[in-house]
Amino acid sequence: MALLVSTLAFVALHAGYRVLLMNQNEIAPELLGVVLPTPRAVNDFTLKDHRGEPFTLKNMQGRWNFLFFGYTHCPDVCPVTMGLLADVFKRLKEHPMALQQSQGIFVSVDAKRDQANVLKDYVTYFNEAFIGVTADDDTIKKFTSGLGVAFKSSAVEADGNYLIAHSTGIYLIDPQGRFYALFQPQHHNAEKIAALFLEIVKSYR
Repeated sequence: MALLVSTLAFVALHAGYRVLLMNQNEIAPELLGVVLPTPRAVNDFTLKDHRGEPFTLKNMQGRWNFLFFGYTHCPDVCPVTMGLLADVFKRLKEHPMALQQSQGIFVSVDAKRDQANVLKDYVTYFNEAFIGVTADDDTIKKFTSGLGVAFKSSAVEADGNYLIAHSTGIYLIDPQGRFYALFQPQHHNAEKIAALFLEIVKSYR
């Protein structure tokens, strides 16, 4: 319980930004606090995917990208959220065009333990089409800070294990490669996220 409280406190204090409310006349009411007032450009980057191939901004352009940041040794939040994201994609099967334009991406902030084979087993367990990516610490820190994602490792225990406190939102990157929306923990319901996403696609400009 103490770890959970400290993790939540860390995320609350260091999230890096707050999604501002948009004018009621500019956006559907249900998207207030989800869609950013102004999409934010994502600086180019080079990560490695779970196949060992480079993964850059070009790999996200032309699609809607659901990004979740975590690590495979995460005991609770990560598997729950990845399961949630898998459920979202199952619901999108009823909307083939939206599904075809979407991809799920797990960004590991723990490159030391989450090597390609580990990432592959992890992400494909939830969805065969999901992509796992990571990079060295400096590259990951630069990439996450650009999106306002925070993470911090705990002290290494006697057995070599450690935990990582991290932001828990699901970040939506639009087909132009811009940070467009954020599904925060209060939105973490598969039916709700799928409905919000379809509304985003419908109103996208």
